[in-house]
Amino acid sequence: MREKILILGSTGSIGKATLEVIENQNDAFEVVGLACKGNVELLNKQIAKFKPRYVCVDDGHMRGKVHFDKTRLLSGIEGIKEMVHMDGEIVVNALPGSAGLEPTIETLKLNKILALANKESLVMAGRIVSKLLGEYKSELFPVDSEHSAIFQLLKNIGTSKIKNITITASGGPFRKHIKKALHLVSPEEALNHPTWKMGRKVTLDSATLMNKGLEAIEARWLFDVEPQNIKVLIHPESIVHGMVELIDGASLAYMASPDMKLPISFAINRGTVKPLPFAKLKLEELQKLRFYLPDTNKFPSLKLAFDALHAGDGAQVVLNASNEVASEAFIEGKIKFTDIPVFIEKTLERHEGFPVIENIETVWEIHEWAKRCTEEMLKESYA
Repeated sequence: MREKILILGSTGSIGKATLEVIENQNDAFEVVGLACKGNVELLNKQIAKFKPRYVCVDDGHMRGKVHFDKTRLLSGIEGIKEMVHMDGEIVVNALPGSAGLEPTIETLKLNKILALANKESLVMAGRIVSKLLGEYKSELFPVDSEHSAIFQLLKNIGTSKIKNITITASGGPFRKHIKKALHLVSPEEALNHPTWKMGRKVTLDSATLMNKGLEAIEARWLFDVEPQNIKVLIHPESIVHGMVELIDGASLAYMASPDMKLPISFAINRGTVKPLPFAKLKLEELQKLRFYLPDTNKFPSLKLAFDALHAGDGAQVVLNASNEVASEAFIEGKIKFTDIPVFIEKTLERHEGFPVIENIETVWEIHEWAKRCTEEMLKESYA
């Protein structure tokens, strides 16, 4: 009996990798739903190959280009939520940005398995997601390689034995740049990651190191770890994805080739390791593994994320929303790379607080406020 799986963001890097895993585990899964933001050409190919029961596109105007039964073709966030309510035990949420939050909430309330690649769900509403996991019979498996690594390391270790957890970062395309050179980098340079092939938003966040900041916030909620016990190390080889430091001073590390199909397979198989034909780790070919402390003077976005983590729930929502707006402004060529954290910090300074948020309406109110605040400051800077 194959498990029914929905893939939200099927044409993005995580969605494509998920379908590759499913092709290699075809007896285990049936693709019943695909959701796509904009790449209709690829979506049509996926429809022809996997024959889903339902399809959802971001914009209703795209419907005419989709080669699919229009009675089963949905659109927009309401279409995604409707699809989540339909037949399917496992939901892969690989939607980019804040758009992924509502499908996460819906999936958990329906007692389904959530393979979560949308980090904004936990950054914006980690406390609420944690509460839902306690109230419902749903399960959450992280798809990020770092969190999958920590998840697997912690599986058989009691929390009383843990001192710190460490997530690693490649350092992005500007690891070797001097600080004064960063204001000259272009969007094209920032979107050229040296190790991973990811979507535009995640790739830029990796260049600013905001991605690691968001992952630290995720880790706080996923593993119920205090902020001071979450560490980040730069690891250019991207072989060690996560480490756990024990109270006796020893450390356990999870090592794997930088291939997202490994954590994806682990997540959609409900936390079970399955055979995969993809990139194998050959330790004999590794010359060295390097680790450095991140330079938060050169990459202040990481420090801002940790500051927000210590400040509480509202600051985390503001950080995420402001980062979305400022990052898009950089990609559009309106501001410099080094301006991104400046606008985020200014927005955080204008926020009132809200250290604890327990309802989704407040999350969205703060999210919209932070977006407007950053957009207004951007407009003032253009004038």
